[in-house]
Amino acid sequence: MILPTWFPSRSDSASGLRLLSKAQGSEEDTLGAAATTPAAEWLTVNSRGSFAMGTIDRCPRRKYHGLLTVREPGVGEPLNMVAEVEEWLTIGDQRVALHSYNWGNTVEPNGVDYLNRFEPLPRWTYEFGGVTFTRELWLEDDADAVWIRYTIEGLSEPADLRLRPLIRCRPIHELTVANPFMNGELDVEDGESLRVAMHPYKNVPALITSLHGAPGVFRPDGHWYEGVHYEWERERGYEDAEDLFTPGEFRLEVDHDRAFCLRLGTTPAASHEPQVLSSVLGSRRSFVQELDDAADAYLVELSGDRTGVIAGYPWFGEWGRDSLIALPGLCLARNDVDRALAILESLADRLVNGLVPNIPQSGDVPPNAESIDASLLFIRATALTAKRTRSRRLTALQEVCLDLIERIGGGADPRVHVDAQGFLLVDHGPWALTWMDALVDGWPVTPRQGYAVDLNALWLSGLTTALRWAKKLRPAFREKWGETAKKLSDHFEERFWLQDQGFLTDTHDGNHPDGRLRPNQLWALSLPGVPIDKAHKKRALAAVREKLLTRVGLRTLSPDDPGYQPFYRGGQSERDRAYHQGTVWPWLLGLYADAVEAIEGPQAATEEMIPVLASLSAHLRTEGCIGQISEVFDGDAPHRPGGAPAQAWSVAEVLRVAKMASP
Repeated sequence: MILPTWFPSRSDSASGLRLLSKAQGSEEDTLGAAATTPAAEWLTVNSRGSFAMGTIDRCPRRKYHGLLTVREPGVGEPLNMVAEVEEWLTIGDQRVALHSYNWGNTVEPNGVDYLNRFEPLPRWTYEFGGVTFTRELWLEDDADAVWIRYTIEGLSEPADLRLRPLIRCRPIHELTVANPFMNGELDVEDGESLRVAMHPYKNVPALITSLHGAPGVFRPDGHWYEGVHYEWERERGYEDAEDLFTPGEFRLEVDHDRAFCLRLGTTPAASHEPQVLSSVLGSRRSFVQELDDAADAYLVELSGDRTGVIAGYPWFGEWGRDSLIALPGLCLARNDVDRALAILESLADRLVNGLVPNIPQSGDVPPNAESIDASLLFIRATALTAKRTRSRRLTALQEVCLDLIERIGGGADPRVHVDAQGFLLVDHGPWALTWMDALVDGWPVTPRQGYAVDLNALWLSGLTTALRWAKKLRPAFREKWGETAKKLSDHFEERFWLQDQGFLTDTHDGNHPDGRLRPNQLWALSLPGVPIDKAHKKRALAAVREKLLTRVGLRTLSPDDPGYQPFYRGGQSERDRAYHQGTVWPWLLGLYADAVEAIEGPQAATEEMIPVLASLSAHLRTEGCIGQISEVFDGDAPHRPGGAPAQAWSVAEVLRVAKMASP
C-alpha cells in the first residue's frame, strides 16, 4: 500500500480545518499561508499505477480528480472510472452533505464546513451534531479497486446515511456529457455483502460496488448530474464542464458507533470482510523518508511483466526519457538494483527503429519516437547501474548500449548525424528531440538544433563508457568508434566554451553559438569523460549559480535574457512558451549538485543544498500535491508550483540530492 505523507499542523481561517503532521518541523515551516488551503491535492496509487486523486475539500478542480483511474484498462488510454461517492448524513431533523461541486456560478454543497481535520492517507474527519464521521480511502495494491472506510462515533440517536456513487468511465483526458449510450442496467446481489454491478459502456471494464461490514439496501434511480465545472481546467485553457452519472444510492440505518467499507472496482472483492488500512498516525518522518514514500508512487508493474516508471500524476504515463533521468533516484539511491535492471530491460525490449523512444509502446497506444537524448540517457543509466552490481543481466544491457551508438551513428534517426569531428548534429526543422520539447504552432519554442551541449556531453560520455565495455564485448567497436571519441574530446571545449561570457553555450549552429545561459551545460560540467578546463568549470558553475539557481530548482533561462518568461500559467500555448524559457525545474538540482560536488567537493554541495532542500521540504508538506514534488515552478519568486503536481524526476532527483546531503 502506498501512503502519501502528512504536513505540519496549521489552522485554516476559513473553515477551522486542522491539517496534521507526521513530519519534522514547526508550524512555520511552510512556503506561505496559501499553501495550506483546502484546495491542496492528495494522491494515492497502487502497484499498477492506477490512482485516486483530489483536493482536501473534495471539490474537484481538475478533470483528472476522481476516486479510481485505471492505468491499463485493456483498451486505449487510462480510464477515469469513479468521480466521487457522496455522503448524505441525517441525524434527527438535521441533514448534511460532506462533498462539494462547482456548478459554474456556485459551489454546493459545502462539505468542508464540517471538516475538522485532514490527514493525507487520505483521511477526512468531520464533526456534526456531536458525531465524528471519518472517511479513509486507499487502493488495493494488486487490483483496480478503491476502498472507502467509514467510521461513525458519538451517536446518541440513529443516523440515516446515504452513499451515492458518481461515475465517468471515460478516457482520462476527455470529458463526459449526458448520453443515451450509457448502459444503466444493474445487477444487484444481496448476500454476505451488498453488491451492485454495471457495465456502462462496451469495451470498458465493469464497475462493481459492494458494501462491507454493515447492513444496507441499494435504491436504483439512474440519472445524470449536469454541469459540474473544473476551475483549474478553465485556467489551463481547456473545456471545464462535465456531466456525471449516478446509478442510485446505498442506504444505511446506523443505530450505534461502527465502521464499515464501500468498495468500487473492476473486479469483485476477494473477501466480504471490511478492510482495515494499517495506519502510521503520529509517527515522525524525515524529509528523506517522505521522499522515499513519494518515490513508490512512480514504480509500477504493468501488463506483460513490464516494470515501468510513471512520469507524473495525473496526466503522464510511461516516458522513456523521464524514466531514465528518474532511475538513479528512484532505484539506485534506494539500493533497488533489481528494479533498475528491470526498467532498463523493459525499455530495451521496446526500441523503435533501434532507438529508445520518448514514449514506449503501451498496449494499443503507439510509441512516440521524438527523442534522441533518451538513447543517450539509457547508456548513462546502464553505466550508473553497473557501478552498483555485477549482475550477469548487465551484459545484455551493455550490448544494447553499443547497438544504440551504432544506430545513432548509422542514421537511425535521419535528423541526427555524426559529423567529421565526432559531434552530434541535429538538422534544422519542426522538431524538438531533447527534453526541451515544447512546440507551439508546430515549431519548437526552444530550438536546440545544430550542436546541443547536453546531447554532445551525453554522447561523448556514452562513447567513453561504451569503448570500455567493448574491450571485452565487441573489439571491432573500439576500432570503429575510438577515433570518433578522441576527435570529439579534442574539440568539445573549443566548440562550446564562451570566453567572454564565462560559460558553455547551449547550442551552436556550426558557425555561431547562441550564447544563452541555460542549465543544459551542467551535463558537460558533471559527466565523466567530458574534458573542460577546471578554471572554466568554476566560471560556468558560478554563472549558473548566480542566474539560474533558485530555492526550488534551476531556471531554464537566465532572467537577463530577452526571452525570459517569469511565470508558468495561462492556456497551453502560453504555458508552452514559458515551459523552458525561465520556468524552474526541480529535477535539475541533481545535475547541479553533481556539478558542485565534482568541481568544489562534496562538502560544498551539501552546504549549498541544505537550504534548497528545506524549501522543497516545506513544499512537499504544505502545497501542491501533499507528499509529492511538483513538475515545475514559476521562474520569479515566490516560485508558485505548476505543471503536474506529482512528478517522478522531481521526486527522484530531489531524493538523490537529499541522500547526498544526509550525514
